[in-house]
Amino acid sequence: LHSQLFQKVMAEEKLDLTKENYFNKYLGMDDFDCFRQATIDLGKKFNDVKLQELIDRKAGYYQKEITAAPPFVPGAMDMVRTLGSTHYLAVVSGALRSEIELLLKLGGARESISTIVAAGEISQGKPHPEGYQKAMELLNRDFVASSERLLPEECLAIEDSRWGIDAALAAGMSCVGITTTYSEKELPGVLFCLKDFQDISAEEFLEKVEVSR
Repeated sequence: LHSQLFQKVMAEEKLDLTKENYFNKYLGMDDFDCFRQATIDLGKKFNDVKLQELIDRKAGYYQKEITAAPPFVPGAMDMVRTLGSTHYLAVVSGALRSEIELLLKLGGARESISTIVAAGEISQGKPHPEGYQKAMELLNRDFVASSERLLPEECLAIEDSRWGIDAALAAGMSCVGITTTYSEKELPGVLFCLKDFQDISAEEFLEKVEVSR
């Protein structure tokens, strides 16, 4: 969905952002960096005011699209709700906070997420580990008892791109891959891959993680 909406906004600016280029070069970026770099690569250089206008336009399209048909990975929201009752969960994403909040609300899973790190809240996006480092910092500050502080090696990330995987591994965390965007061969470094969460229970998932570490 994000790739389609980036393409739509770029087309309105008479710029041809192909699906292949988006997935090869820009998927790991947040909205600002994606629009900034893609427009430069396609021969235009917009100022920050114009870039923000593109971001806002895409956000408006995104809200309409996900309200009409939320793009959930099958089984993902059930998994989040179940694990959220026993584990600290965080979202680390290049999407806007408003987009993340809306999606979680539509999925009935907002209360299961302890903290969110969204676009614009860190200085360096994936594959830099800053997002994951900040999420762990916030969890330790606001939710975890000082005597039980989380360590990177105790954390698990779930990612669908090599940029996200690199960010998690650089933060010292293990990672599970989801093959919604890339194939298993294109997601090196993960413990294992899943196509979705439909055919695995939370208990089975945690056991598989434990065995794979």
